[in-house]
This record gives sequence, C-alpha cells and structure tokens, in this order.
Amino acid sequence: MMKYELKYIPKISVCYFEMQLTTSHQKNFSIISDQWKKFNSLLRINKIIFDSEWKKFGITIKANNHYFYQCAFTSEKRIQQFKHSNISAGTFAKFNHIGSLYALSKTINQIYKQIIPQSSLDIDLNRLLIHYEKYDSKFNWNNKNSIIEIYVPVKN
Repeated sequence: MMKYELKYIPKISVCYFEMQLTTSHQKNFSIISDQWKKFNSLLRINKIIFDSEWKKFGITIKANNHYFYQCAFTSEKRIQQFKHSNISAGTFAKFNHIGSLYALSKTINQIYKQIIPQSSLDIDLNRLLIHYEKYDSKFNWNNKNSIIEIYVPVKN
C-alpha cells in the first residue's frame, strides 16, 4: 500500500493558466498535456526563468460541479498573461508518485479509490481544492525514479 504523510503547508502564492476538464480520464490526459505545453511556452514568451529550486504545480479544483486544472508556478507578483491565486495554508496528506508521468493517473486513482477510503483521513468532500501535484527537481518525465508529490487537503 502506498504510504502518505500529513504535512502542514503554508500558503503558496501562484500564477496559473487554467483549463476546464471533462469527466473522461483519457480526454483529460490530453487536455492537461496540451495545457502544459501552452503553459511552458507562455513561460518562455514572458522570459520567466527558474533557478535550481524551481517548482511548478498542477492544481485540480472543483467549482460549480465542474473540474478545472491549473498549471502554476510560485509567484508573489502578478504577471500579465496569468491569473493569480493562493493555495491556502493547511494540513495535507502528501503522497509520492514514483515513475513515469504517464502512470500518474493510476496513482491518483489509487489514492482516491483505495488509500483514502481505507484510511482514517478526514477529507472534505465539498472542498474547492481537490489536490495539487508538485513538480520540482525530483521530477524527470518518464524516468522510473521520477517523483511527483501529490497533496490532498485534509480537515484540521
């Protein structure tokens, strides 16, 4: 069984680019892939350069019964072609996806269909922030040792 740890995460200010998702995991994979390509080209166009401590986020939210995915990066300042928001401070269950990016959806399914139901985690089913993925220097596309951290908010 996949392990998780509870972590308090302070507020994170982000600039993001958002896309509405469908109810199809297969369609969402290509929507999200295309969105990351657009997002990364917007970063280049805006000459946004990251240092060795870089972080990007894939944020999934649910508003008015619709799911949205946001490609984001940390930024205190507003940048013209991006929306600005915060990931609220709070306690999160932190999971690690280890392996290829293409297997990420399997890990996310396992978190929601097996681990959370079999755990004592207290999850608010009506939350706006579903979860976020953190991509940093441990992320290496399709390398079997690549790590993507997944954070699911839990009730305090």
